[in-house]
Amino acid sequence: MSKIFNLLIIGGGASGLAAAVTAVSMGLEHIAILERLPRTGKKILATGNGRCNLSHQHITASDYQGSYDVTRILENFGKAETFFETLGLYCRTDEQGRIYPYSMSANAVLDALRLHCSGVPEFCNEQAVKLFCQNKIWHILTEAGTEYLSRFVIVSTGGTVQPKFGTDGSAFRMLKELHIPVIQGKPILCPLLSDKNILRPLKGLRVKGSVSLYHKNQIIRTETGEIQFTEQALSGICIFNLSSYLKHQFSEYQISVNLFPELEMTEIIARLYRCQAVRCTCVCEDMLSGLMQKPLARAVLKQIGIRSDMSCNQLSDLQIRQLAGICHDFRFPVLGTVKEQAQASAGGVSGTALDKHLQVKACPGLYITGEAVDVHAPCGGYQLHWAWASGNAAGKNIAEILHNAGEKF
Repeated sequence: MSKIFNLLIIGGGASGLAAAVTAVSMGLEHIAILERLPRTGKKILATGNGRCNLSHQHITASDYQGSYDVTRILENFGKAETFFETLGLYCRTDEQGRIYPYSMSANAVLDALRLHCSGVPEFCNEQAVKLFCQNKIWHILTEAGTEYLSRFVIVSTGGTVQPKFGTDGSAFRMLKELHIPVIQGKPILCPLLSDKNILRPLKGLRVKGSVSLYHKNQIIRTETGEIQFTEQALSGICIFNLSSYLKHQFSEYQISVNLFPELEMTEIIARLYRCQAVRCTCVCEDMLSGLMQKPLARAVLKQIGIRSDMSCNQLSDLQIRQLAGICHDFRFPVLGTVKEQAQASAGGVSGTALDKHLQVKACPGLYITGEAVDVHAPCGGYQLHWAWASGNAAGKNIAEILHNAGEKF
């Protein structure tokens, strides 16, 4: 006869491990983790370039998009630093408010989680393919033909991108078979494809500025930071964050790059006149080199039809104003996303299907956490903070239900 667990967690990533840690902390026994990869926590090790940006100092519910209201869960969870300090891990915060493990090593985060629930068995290389409930007991069938039984199940299998880290969206098929509504996933937090003719000469440049996403000339969102130019795409954290707001046909969107977000148009114009006066014997691209890198200067000039080798003293007042306009609003069409570089995905189980503890309303005993829920947020630790908070909420609620029922853990 198969052993019945109190809790079986499908997916040993951030939210799954957080759920296990919380349940163990509350005294729950007979917990197990089912993981399709050879080991748990692989994606955690890759986050933050191996440093694991595990949270952010200024997180609020308004930072999150999707169909589930995260307010209550975030409030109940509190600060990620406090959660990890109870596991023996201390954190540090950088100037941008991003929170990292004190050692600046993602391994320390994974160690803290796994050490705390070292008695929890991890069944790796086991991919769940079917899920159903009989007589209040959940049955989980794996690709290898193994069957696991559990009174409670948490699905923490991630989203629909980065299959090398175990998040390929395959678990959503099981949930759809249970008639649980799933919103189609899409890659987010990724570079945006644009016009190669504009980008190719800018390949390799990194520029500090601001970027705005426009939909049919209506501004949607503005981000500030380092903009990276590749041969076919705009990249950088500020671009990644804008990618989350694409909801319609790509052709309806444009990215506006402001090269001098700290300056008003009148100040940009004044600087251009000053450069023209000081470098009156130079060509236009040399005139602009005091303000920007030459490849960018040539691209700006090309946008308004000015030869880069034209003498700058030939620039008219109209052309100076046009140059200022491009510096303030350099437009790039959005042609798509670089899906293979996406750090996360939008979509997942609809928030309408879940209660305040992330339990599926129509399927008592079944919980959804982390990126498997239709919740997403910007770069900077927000995604991982949701993983910890949602895993904590589900693990805590399950332990409380069994405790309140007076059952032995």
